[in-house]
Amino acid sequence: MAEKNFELSKYKGKSIKSFERKTRTDLIQEGNGVYKIEDRLQLIAPKGDITSITILKGAEKFKLFGLEIGMDKKEAEKKLAEVYKSEVNKTIESEKNSITYTYRNSDSELFVSYDINSDLVTEISYYYYKDEKPQSEDIGNAGELIALIGNDRVYYNEAMVYLKSAQEIYESDYGNGIWEAEIFEEGKSFGEYIKEEVIKQITQLKVIRDKATENGIALTEEEEAEAAAYAAAHFAGLSDEDIDRYLVTPKLLEQVYADNLLAEKVFETLTIDVDTHVPDDIARQITIQHILIYGTYLNDENKRVPLDDEQKDKAYEKISGLLERVKNEEDFYTLAEANTEAGEIELTFGKDGGPKEYGKEFKEAAFSLKTGEVSDIISTDYGWHIIYCVSDFNEDATTKVKEEIIEERRTKLFANLYEEWSSDYEVVVNKEAWDSISFD
Repeated sequence: MAEKNFELSKYKGKSIKSFERKTRTDLIQEGNGVYKIEDRLQLIAPKGDITSITILKGAEKFKLFGLEIGMDKKEAEKKLAEVYKSEVNKTIESEKNSITYTYRNSDSELFVSYDINSDLVTEISYYYYKDEKPQSEDIGNAGELIALIGNDRVYYNEAMVYLKSAQEIYESDYGNGIWEAEIFEEGKSFGEYIKEEVIKQITQLKVIRDKATENGIALTEEEEAEAAAYAAAHFAGLSDEDIDRYLVTPKLLEQVYADNLLAEKVFETLTIDVDTHVPDDIARQITIQHILIYGTYLNDENKRVPLDDEQKDKAYEKISGLLERVKNEEDFYTLAEANTEAGEIELTFGKDGGPKEYGKEFKEAAFSLKTGEVSDIISTDYGWHIIYCVSDFNEDATTKVKEEIIEERRTKLFANLYEEWSSDYEVVVNKEAWDSISFD
């Protein structure tokens, strides 16, 4: 690279190749439409043309509107006055020990970060809208641009609503040490995985919202009021510290809840005509009770091995006696409760379910019985069983399985629709900004 300072604002809307050629730099493509010089510069070019420029702390040869890393705040403000009016927002980023000022005009946004102690510029981020109108003023978005999803822009505060929601859920179950845990073979932390999932979630909601408009699907006034009520309750539960730190507004939360309600409505509307016929023989569920007497035991290696001959004879004699008592019409459940060595007495299952550990012999015997019938002694790898059929067609359980099968069909249909839709949307993530966000 040449030893001179490059003014980067003139490269807005230009191609990546043009930028590399004129600045004599070699950019590394880090993701879809994201190009970097490590610790110095990040460019976002969704369709090959530059729409975002970020100058990082390690850069010395680049400028934006005359601003450069290390410039004093007073000098920077003089430069900014030539391009923008006063800032529209100010955010303290404690993890970076910086204050970020947001500036906005008709076709762009600029974020300038200053070190809290020295008042020197530490980062500069510029976003060019071309002919698109930014959504920031429409739905109360604020903070740095996190992702481009088609023509939709996702800003810091909207992304944080979803990320903080996920954080609350997982920390309540696993504690706040979960985020650094490496649970994937490629060394990815759980925190990195969840951040990827949050971007996927937001992407799905934006794509579905767009397709709702195309399909003439919208929330009713009652549904909008429902979203507003959810948003009001959410906002009332936030601390003043979180509201200020994450730039949350009631208007933003209303949009978040409206997007989620709309996604549910699109799903319901576009999958309503799925085939709802499920034959009884596919969904049929039976309910049985059984008695197990072990013909095996667990050895020191926790493996199931046969009893010796004497013990096996005693066990078989016991199960035979129990069968005789059942045939003499003793109450099966009471008998099972007093004698079975199984963990569960009553089981409900279909042809694809049942206790797999007992093998196909157990399941075949169970399905061969009519309501009220009792099996002979059934031999499995565990020992011997007697099965009593409570119901050879559990109507409630069968209906539930039918509903689950229909829901699976709807989910599969919608997944296919979404896959088709999403191919039309380019997703670009501002990795520098998103990666810098920590779970604290």
